[in-house]
Amino acid sequence: MNQAICSNLWCRVIFKFEGDETPKECPKCSSFNTHLSGGVTWTDKVYDGSRYDNTPHITKIDVKKYFK
Repeated sequence: MNQAICSNLWCRVIFKFEGDETPKECPKCSSFNTHLSGGVTWTDKVYDGSRYDNTPHITKIDVKKYFK
């Protein structure tokens, strides 16, 4: 068994895997990206005006295919 660290910024767990090719994500993050949300993509936020203008900015998190 080999070990690797998950490349997702919010996870960073150490996980075990079999085989020669090292996966970039742990099984949990891989499942979340493909099955739960329909895919997670990172995008840079573009602000109209100053980012540091002491006013709140609206954030949006788009998660699709949520199952309980």
